[in-house]
Amino acid sequence: MANDAAVRLDADEALRQRARLDGPPKVDRTRHTLAATKAGTGAVALARALWQASRAPGRLTSDEYFYYRLYDPALSDADRRRYVGKRAQKPMHDTCNDARWYATADDKALFYTIMRGLGLPVPETIAAYERGNRAMPWPVLRDEDAVRRFLAEGTAYPVFAKPCDGMYSIGALDLAGIGGGFVLLGDGGRVTLDELLKYVAGLGRAGYLFQRRLKPHPVLAEHFGTTVGAARLLVLLGPDGPSIESAVVKIPRSANVADNFWRAGNMLGALDPVEGRILRAISGVGEDVQEHETHPETGAAIRGLCLPDWAKGREICLRAASAFPAIRTQSWDVALTDAGPVLLEFNFGGDLNLHQLAHRRGALSDRYIEHLRRCGYTRL
Repeated sequence: MANDAAVRLDADEALRQRARLDGPPKVDRTRHTLAATKAGTGAVALARALWQASRAPGRLTSDEYFYYRLYDPALSDADRRRYVGKRAQKPMHDTCNDARWYATADDKALFYTIMRGLGLPVPETIAAYERGNRAMPWPVLRDEDAVRRFLAEGTAYPVFAKPCDGMYSIGALDLAGIGGGFVLLGDGGRVTLDELLKYVAGLGRAGYLFQRRLKPHPVLAEHFGTTVGAARLLVLLGPDGPSIESAVVKIPRSANVADNFWRAGNMLGALDPVEGRILRAISGVGEDVQEHETHPETGAAIRGLCLPDWAKGREICLRAASAFPAIRTQSWDVALTDAGPVLLEFNFGGDLNLHQLAHRRGALSDRYIEHLRRCGYTRL
């Protein structure tokens, strides 16, 4: 945004956006049908391909077929059958994971408390908004007046704030300071304290966390800019413990509050999970996919870059994964900061689309299929 105009925060629209992101992606079908035709897929062949994709193990919608550009003639039918859509992703995750453990991922305050107890690195929480009587290992702000005093005092900034039950970075706030009756945002915008409190109250029914803003590792700041981008690791728990099935890095645009790929301008990098080397970097989906050799803002090389502290980040992630044995498919966000790797969050299952987009291959590798079968999933 990078402006000095007052920003209006809309909690209801934020919740609608979260609901949209929870569902299958939508694309311009007319435009993508034309693109498929230009790629050599006739109308009858395309109709057959869409029908087959909807009945394959990944149960792709027509939009998802176009979202992943599966009409590309370079892909074989076997390649296409490895892609997983949102309709199949949920039952896969539900089969592999024990729902009784979901709160450990859904509730960030609980997650951070567990990680602190294990001595693993997480963001420093300096206060939490919690309207009930729940005890937390940080100062608790019990009502909006307490949040107002905390923000107006001006000693905590810069602060990164997020809902305890947040997803897709919905509700994330980069709060840089306060002055002139406004809370200043990290992107140069500003919001009135009343609007900010209304937003936090609207999205903070499960609580809100206020944390020290993280800084990226100097190498990543040079290549990606000053917004923290995290590595996303897909971890499978098997008889021999946790292992990394796939890894990507979320590459942010400096104006964005978070690195999530749905935010305009953000990119994805496919990672070699052993070396942490970026094999391919993209922006966009479907017909809008572009590959990037360099970062559009910094001009620094992306492809071929080895992420700093990768070995340590891997090791911390795998140690943490063992704390949740009943969640056998996990997705972890690990920030590589100037103070070392930091665990931002983990998800039971997590979206597979990031890996499929970045690596240009479906998630149903032979190893992932074996994992699903071992967990009792039969619709393959």
